[in-house]
Amino acid sequence: MSQKVVSLLAAAFENPTLQQQLHTANTPESFVKIAAENGYKLTQEELATALGKVHVVFGEVVQSMLSQLVGAPATNGKSSTTEKISGTNVDMVKRLFSRGEAFDSEGFITFFSDTPVYHFGNFEVCLDKESIKKSADNFFSKISAVYHEIKMMWEEGDVVFVEMDVLYWRKDGSMVSLPCTDIFRIEGDKFSELRIFMDVNPVFDPTIPVLKSASVLTGSQGKQLLPPGIMRQHFAEHSEGKERVKQGFVPKWSIAGPKWPIGSEPVANGKLSQQLQAMGELAQAVIAQDWEKVKTYLTDDIFYKVGSGEPVYGPQAVVDFFARTFKNTAVFYGHDVRKIWQEPDIITLEMDAKYELVPSKQHVKIACCDIYRLRGNKVSEWRVYADMSPWEIVKMATISDQAGLLTVINVFTVQPEQQQRLVDFFIENKEIPMKQPGFISANIHKSLDSTRVVNYIQWSNREALESASKNPDFIAMTKQAAEFASHDFHAYEVVLTVQAQ
Repeated sequence: MSQKVVSLLAAAFENPTLQQQLHTANTPESFVKIAAENGYKLTQEELATALGKVHVVFGEVVQSMLSQLVGAPATNGKSSTTEKISGTNVDMVKRLFSRGEAFDSEGFITFFSDTPVYHFGNFEVCLDKESIKKSADNFFSKISAVYHEIKMMWEEGDVVFVEMDVLYWRKDGSMVSLPCTDIFRIEGDKFSELRIFMDVNPVFDPTIPVLKSASVLTGSQGKQLLPPGIMRQHFAEHSEGKERVKQGFVPKWSIAGPKWPIGSEPVANGKLSQQLQAMGELAQAVIAQDWEKVKTYLTDDIFYKVGSGEPVYGPQAVVDFFARTFKNTAVFYGHDVRKIWQEPDIITLEMDAKYELVPSKQHVKIACCDIYRLRGNKVSEWRVYADMSPWEIVKMATISDQAGLLTVINVFTVQPEQQQRLVDFFIENKEIPMKQPGFISANIHKSLDSTRVVNYIQWSNREALESASKNPDFIAMTKQAAEFASHDFHAYEVVLTVQAQ
């Protein structure tokens, strides 16, 4: 390969601006012009020779010059190293990946010969199309989306080598990126053999650590090389890729997982990519309740605000808010992302946040939009826009002195070992009073010495209580509660409520 091409390649890996400029080229002429403007004078012949080996930096120009690869000039009387490389096999690999990213197992197996060898990691070898399809369907059923972040593809005769990171989105919304090398062998226009070399276990066991440096995009001195987004471009630019999208074979990463729009590249800029990754890691740290790690993603003057609630300032105050909310109100355990918008130092996330309410253990989804403003990879401002009313089911009902309301207070004296059982009984049967006409609110209190449980209920009026007392379900619940211990039942009128100013 030309030393000038090698120098350009090295410079592009170290210089994100140069790489982005080169990615905009869609003809040989424009590519050569951009290279020259940056001090790297190439000929189209030198470029054509290099394209057979390197597919990362050159972007769209690869497709426009495939026809030249076969006819590249001879060197010193010998055939060019690219003479046997047509690019067809590389194209076929991307087409196969597109089937996998769309979870199209039927289309996936059409690329294999009638006597294939398919070996994925340490799984059992598949020796026919049906077993390949069964293996693919089984794997697809366990994930939400997959994306192939290709670093390098090259052909040697009838063999294609692929080096990449494979990004998997698990069912719980988390993502893991794993290094992978694939070797394809081709017979005619079909794959006779595909061997996938990777450790896929972290997909199924999130507790297995995967270091960032494990990425094949890690370059010298640990620097992260910018991924090219080849498969994102395939669905947007390849004629077959575009047609498949029209027919409904869309990649799952565009409708699940990160929900990337086809064609655009949120990871094209290194800074944006790092910020987006940092926000994903922040979410996982919150889910894991690793508060010390959470603080590492927050600036010292972090501003945090949920809906119209009071703002919180500073990392410690933010994690204290999370810890208090998780203990007393609701535990955040995942999210379904609908859309991500990204611009310099701002990330907007539309999602359904998943919570488990305390203490009912009921699961609820809350539609929300989070806006993060960042300095570097840390959040300086975090606003959550959402209707948090589903949380209200576990908040204390308002004690009101509104005229006409009837308050019933029932005090149970229990043995310490019976206290939690009675509390759980009321929680399990809370729907019974809630369904009665005239029911306003209820609270359950348990004493710190474990000897009392207090049931506080408000009704719209005395008639509502009398009506509920005739309901068979309400009667049965009341009798069963009385079996736990003796109790003191009285109706009250609220004459005064006072709140802190």
